[in-house]
Formats: sequence, C-alpha cells, structure tokens
Amino acid sequence: MPGGGARAAYQVGVLKALAEITDEALETPFPILCGTSAGALNAVAIASREDNFQDSCRWLEQLWLNLEIHDVYRSDWRGILRNVWRLGLSLFNSGIAVGRPVALLDNIPLKQFLREKIDFSGIGRNVQNGKLSAVCVTAMNYSERVSVSFFQGGPDKADWQRWRRHGVPTPLQLRHLLASTAIPTVFPPQRIGRNYYGDGALRQLTPISPALHLGADKVLIISPSGHKQNYQKPHARAHSPAFGQVIGHLLNSAFVDSLETDIELLEQMNQLLRLTDKEIVNQDGRRLKPIAIQVISPSEDIDLIADDYVSDLPKSIRTFLKTSGGSASAGEINIASYLLFTPRFCKRLIDLGYKDGLAQRDDIEAFLKQPPESG
Repeated sequence: MPGGGARAAYQVGVLKALAEITDEALETPFPILCGTSAGALNAVAIASREDNFQDSCRWLEQLWLNLEIHDVYRSDWRGILRNVWRLGLSLFNSGIAVGRPVALLDNIPLKQFLREKIDFSGIGRNVQNGKLSAVCVTAMNYSERVSVSFFQGGPDKADWQRWRRHGVPTPLQLRHLLASTAIPTVFPPQRIGRNYYGDGALRQLTPISPALHLGADKVLIISPSGHKQNYQKPHARAHSPAFGQVIGHLLNSAFVDSLETDIELLEQMNQLLRLTDKEIVNQDGRRLKPIAIQVISPSEDIDLIADDYVSDLPKSIRTFLKTSGGSASAGEINIASYLLFTPRFCKRLIDLGYKDGLAQRDDIEAFLKQPPESG
C-alpha cells in the first residue's frame, strides 16, 4: 500500500471490499503487509489487530471515518506562523533547525493519535502465532540518502542491501510509522537512532521489492492514485507554474511515478521469465520466477474529488492553497487531496475504494486462488 496522505482513505474502502470478498474462515488472506507513508499506517493498523481480517477492516474504517484534521496536524494560525518563523530562522543556520526538526505543519497530534489507537505489540504476537508472516514500512534516511524498509517477521536473514535501498529487521514501533509518514516539508523528519528519516516514498525506486524480499509470490497493490487511468482533466492555462503546482507535482512524483515504473518493470520481467526455460538466479542465489500482480486503483480522479471538499479545511490551509496555486480547478494536481483528513472526504474515498474493489471481484477472487508460478 503506497502513500498519499489523506488519499490513503481509498485503500480502506478497497480493504473493506476485500474483507467482503475473502473467506471469513481465514484469519488473514494477506500474510505479508507492506506500506509506505499513509499506506504504512493502514498496513501497521491491520497488522496490529488480533481479530480476524474482516473485523480488523471494520475497525480501520471507523478509525478513518472518525478522523479529524486536529488528530493529524495543528492548523491554527499561531502554530503555522511559528513553524514558518522557525523555517526562516533555519535559513540563517545553514538550513539546520534549532531544537525540533522544522516543517510547515506540526504533526504532534498524529503522534498522540497513533499512540492511543495502535497496539504495536500486537504485531509481534501475530507474527509469533503465525497469523502474519511479515510486516514492513519504508522510510527515507536523510543522512545516508537511502530508502530503508523496516520489517518485522519474514524468512531468516531476510535483510537486504541494494543500491540506495536496505531492509532492516526490527520490532516496528511508533517512530518507524512517524518516519514513513513524514511528508517532506509538510511534516517534520523523525529521528531513529542517530539518523533522521522522512516519507518512505522518497528514493523508493522499487516499491514492490520489499514484499518480494519478504517471501511474497504474488502481490496485490492498492494504489490511491490512478494506475493507467485516462482521466479527462481540463486543460491548464499555459503559464509559469505556481508554487503549489510545483509542490503538487513533486508529491505526485514521489507517490506515483516509482510505483508505476516498478509495475511496468515487473510485468516485463514476468514476460521474459515465461519465455525462457533456463533457470535465472539473482545476486543472492535465489531463483527468479514470475510474480502475479493485481492492481486496484481509483476509477475517479481524486484531485477533482478533493475540490468538492476544500471548504472543510481550516481557513489557514485554504489560504495557503489559494495563494500558492495548489488547486485542481485548472487541471493541476491538488495538494488539498493530501491534507483533507476530514470525515466527509475520507468517507467519499472509502466509498469509492469499496465500489472499485467490488467491481473487480471476479479478478480478485481469481487472483487469490491462483497458485504461485513455478517459473
């Protein structure tokens, strides 16, 4: 489950549909859960629950439906102006913050919310009793400039080191989740050990690979952005891009482009492996085999949906979006879709995800029943 801020509510709707499609006799139909950014929140939330998959999804839906902006970040003028002031001061200190890391928004409310709602010790119990095989969240190490996937469970010696991406076994805790959800410039970095970490979508060149390292032989991807969807967006007027448009494209690049590229590469690799009779192994000596994938993504443009709910945002955030050009009304990427942690917007996305999940019911059932390919 990749990230996307408030867009990740869409994943909850798809999970709701999967709970309806899958067999209630199974404690969980997905023994390996991987997430990045807000997708990591959904993955860890499900992994921490000790009831069955259906009840866990119902609990997660209620969590999102009752979510308010003040549960995620401070939006009062005083808090925002203080953060802007601290950002300005850091410019005169070689860009280094004095005291707490700096960002436009203060996510201390999210820290308290997750501490109250998620029992991280449940992950260990679920892995120990065999309900889950592995859980993974990905963050970006600012100091070493690498993508780090923190995982709990999985096969022995499952840790990996590749070019700019590492897998680190560790009991997952609140700080790992806060690190993965720290959207650059929006939320402050999180310190883990000696290093600071930010949103896992940054530098995550191969988002699917952690699941494969942890033993997955087929992968279901719930993307909160359209995969190969041809939305009919209005043509934007040609002019120099506004600051909000630039930020929107940067966020979209981090959360969408790497996943799209990785899916294409995996599909091409599958075709090559099916065409050869030779055994091909990777650098660890493991034999490569085709990996079945199923992608569920929005059938409607979430950027345009967000425009209907911008009025639910606090005035301070609306003012920033209006002055920075972060609106989708001109066919651009809507920053509001990442910040709209409101009941009405989340419910709209949950309903959309539920509808899209049920629309693919036959494909999903066939995917779940499909045996792993031998290569």
